[in-house]
Amino acid sequence: MSTMYSRSVAMLRQAKNAILSVSEDDAFLDVACFETQQAVEFLIKAILLENGIPYDKSHDIRYLLVLLEDIPFTFEKQEALELLASTITDWEESSRYGKGVRTTVQTIQRVHNIYESMNQSFLKTQEKNNAEDGD
Repeated sequence: MSTMYSRSVAMLRQAKNAILSVSEDDAFLDVACFETQQAVEFLIKAILLENGIPYDKSHDIRYLLVLLEDIPFTFEKQEALELLASTITDWEESSRYGKGVRTTVQTIQRVHNIYESMNQSFLKTQEKNNAEDGD
């Protein structure tokens, strides 16, 4: 697996840990949003890299999703990600530049579920490709 993929997994883990601390200090909500956005961004970039699709430097989930259309990759919660793409992209900027993020833990967890759906599809695709390479 690529470094980009490993980073996405680490970011999701950090986001989940941040959510556990939101009740103590709502500043962890910003951390959870930023880390979640990064996890989604890095996972999409890992999928693009694995398929040889170049991309411009960007944090924009909408832009990255358009690039995914160039490959035969789908996942169960793809439509949900498309609907939340602008919101997730805004999390990166809002949390990073001190504006603060206005969302709920439930929305962040919803995005985590979307991430898991995309990740499962990616891992299945990798497994299939590895099996075909072994033939």
